[in-house]
Amino acid sequence: MWLQLLPWLMVWCCARAQAASCPKLELKKDFSLDKYMGVWYEIQAQESIFQRVKSCLSSDYQREGEVIKVTSQGLDSSGKPAETRSTLRVVQPDNPAHMVTDFVMGIDPPFDIVDTDYVTFSCAHSCVSIMGIKTEFVFIYSRNRTLDTVNVEHCHKIFKAKQLR
Repeated sequence: MWLQLLPWLMVWCCARAQAASCPKLELKKDFSLDKYMGVWYEIQAQESIFQRVKSCLSSDYQREGEVIKVTSQGLDSSGKPAETRSTLRVVQPDNPAHMVTDFVMGIDPPFDIVDTDYVTFSCAHSCVSIMGIKTEFVFIYSRNRTLDTVNVEHCHKIFKAKQLR
């Protein structure tokens, strides 16, 4: 009997995986890694169990050849200073706005730059879909500890258009 149900189970799993697949986003055209380097402050992001730094996050992006070293600092959930280190790698040289990170051990989640002007704001996205289970994050960054409403709304508009969280 299980053998008769197997094709239906496979169809159901595939349909569910497609329903929970990551969106295809248009990323920043002509993205420049070198212009993106330096300090970015997190303005908005979803809560994440993977992220040790929970508030007042600042990340320093430094390029070392083909690898981008990211040192993030801020406060943990108890309000104590915390620091994390991770790396980013460009996967497709013709599309440097699409990178992968080692931030979550065991998988290489993407880190995509959807839009940035390099000097004020950055709208970033990350999504992993495994067997129909999707984990998705959107981030709004600024070169300063605050960001004007116009740029925050700009990122929100982009994310909303793609029905991102």
